[in-house]
Amino acid sequence: MDDPELSNHIKQFGTRHKAPDSLHAGLRTHLALTTALRTPQPAPSAPRFARWRAAWRSAGLRQGAAGFALGLAVMATVPPMVDRLGLGQPDEADVVAHHVRALRVGPLTEVISTDRHTVKPWFQGKLDYAPPVVDLAADGFPLLGGRVEHLHGDAIAALVYARNRHMIDLYVWPGSAKAEPALATHRGFHVLRWSDGAMQYRAVSDVEPGELQRFSQQWRGRLAMQ
Repeated sequence: MDDPELSNHIKQFGTRHKAPDSLHAGLRTHLALTTALRTPQPAPSAPRFARWRAAWRSAGLRQGAAGFALGLAVMATVPPMVDRLGLGQPDEADVVAHHVRALRVGPLTEVISTDRHTVKPWFQGKLDYAPPVVDLAADGFPLLGGRVEHLHGDAIAALVYARNRHMIDLYVWPGSAKAEPALATHRGFHVLRWSDGAMQYRAVSDVEPGELQRFSQQWRGRLAMQ
């Protein structure tokens, strides 16, 4: 039933509150993981995810108090997911969550090949950029293939390498910044990030930190030789 007094009260005071970024991130991660666990298929296409995100933001702006009320209701269920994934560090949390999802429910690779000349062209038409791909078999990190992942609504390349019985996911996307390798650990997985002024890189694995750093060194060395 309509309650004009209550509606006016919500409009007057409710719109002063804004849902935290962790809530938005938690919702995105919750939806992605729920979909993956129900049907082990690749994540939704970037355009559809972008439309969902745009609709979310637009609805929040249009509805004001209604969006705030919905946020309060959903927040009651989201914090456990946020706490479990450690979304206080969204970058490491996101790539680790995608790495774990691929290991648990797949697909680990959408193109299976040890040949970089097969893997690199496979991304054509699936991404709006051409990710570099290097062959590290001679260095003890054989290429297994690749897949397309979705981070923050953007389709990015995920290259899959092996090290003994461990898997290394290397996420690659365009970026103009430059940064030397920096290591972080999240939920027992190591994340090594670096950028070369053309691409951003995030290598994720449970290998020893020294092995992941050697992987990065070999990758950058091989790429410089291409």
